[in-house]
Amino acid sequence: MKNVRSLIFPFGLLVIAFPMSAQVPLTVVPAAGDPLYAPVVTSDVPETLSEKFMDYSILSYGPRSLIAPLFVAGIRMANPPDAYPHDWRDGMGAFGRDYGNTLAIRSALDTGRFLTGAVLHEDFRYRPSSSRNPLARTFHALAFTVIDRSDSGAPRLAVANFVGAGAGGFVGNLYLPAGFNNLSHAQTRMAIAFGSLAGQNLLREFEPDLERLAHKLHLPAPRVPAPAWWVKLDN
Repeated sequence: MKNVRSLIFPFGLLVIAFPMSAQVPLTVVPAAGDPLYAPVVTSDVPETLSEKFMDYSILSYGPRSLIAPLFVAGIRMANPPDAYPHDWRDGMGAFGRDYGNTLAIRSALDTGRFLTGAVLHEDFRYRPSSSRNPLARTFHALAFTVIDRSDSGAPRLAVANFVGAGAGGFVGNLYLPAGFNNLSHAQTRMAIAFGSLAGQNLLREFEPDLERLAHKLHLPAPRVPAPAWWVKLDN
């Protein structure tokens, strides 16, 4: 099982760490539609509700958001919790449940963030640090998980992140097997969901550096063809 995980994990990272390609001659904005990257601010103009909804739609239902959970489910299948029942740990049915669970958590998280941001006029799109110091950039990315911006650009408590993490943590109580649908496990999943938001901010902050390094090392960049309307494009 350890050998399986050692193969699945790096291959999964390779797939999810690079932009998807659209079937049109336009440049994909790599961070805008990816669940592992925070949506990024591209101008000082506040997003309209329609633009917020498009970011949410691409973030939650774009190509990488459907592909990345395959690797998460594979890792889960390779090392399931000891108390998982048979139908959650063996066979294609179990794989489907693990895949669906990952999708449900991410969809609940993104839906909670979108609805909260829309109601409270919160702009949780990531704003990269202006510093060149790696430590300062790291602190900036982590702090942005707790303090983001309003639609007017003023710093504010990142309510959308807390609501989204709560939704992602507790949605599993609706369908997970007995022993995993309680308050304790929901709180653990909530903490993991909040940590994933911090992680995606870090990836968004250092994504340009990672791409430059990958290009310098001549690493392959996998491309998954996708229709133009399924990814966010920069005209």
